[in-house]
Amino acid sequence: MIVRRTLVAATVLAACLSARPAHAEDRRFDVGLLLGSTRATDEGSVLTFDRGTTYQATFAWDLWRGDLVTLAIEIPFIASPAFTVLTPNPSLPLEYASLYLTPAARVVLWPRAPVSVFGSLGGGYARYSESKLREDKGPNPAQLDTNTGALEFGGGVDIRGFGWLGFRGEVRDIYTGPRRFSIPTPGPNVHNIVASGGLVIRF
Repeated sequence: MIVRRTLVAATVLAACLSARPAHAEDRRFDVGLLLGSTRATDEGSVLTFDRGTTYQATFAWDLWRGDLVTLAIEIPFIASPAFTVLTPNPSLPLEYASLYLTPAARVVLWPRAPVSVFGSLGGGYARYSESKLREDKGPNPAQLDTNTGALEFGGGVDIRGFGWLGFRGEVRDIYTGPRRFSIPTPGPNVHNIVASGGLVIRF
């Protein structure tokens, strides 16, 4: 439902805006390949987590382009293979992994300038997978996975490089439903603050 509303809103906004169409020579698609770090909400004092290394691939295409503003649809795929549990207890899970797929609307300011800024708002799917090992490296027979909805919002900076190559830095918050673990936890909704940077390929 969140994804549908986001896509409908982006399409209506693009249709209502009036400006000249993009030039034929303009590149209308880009792929961002980013590396970063995610800080996720702790489960109170029951489970506290280290930051997780995060990998991101985002495909985007421009729906509408003006001199000062561009409206695009993007599909970010973000994954963190391991959030290590810091709470000392050998019977706790060793770590958990997460991934997010959140189609979004992206608004870019000064798209033709050497440096542009953008904001993103969207929503979709999140998955959390508890490790099959405990902190003592023994098996975790009650291992659980979680599938839940996600709301994504954030922004960043694009720097034009050489022709088709550019650079990007960004921060996103992916807000999801609670995670399930093999032990009782408070179960709060989860903020995943993702800070990342990397390359952008335009075509």
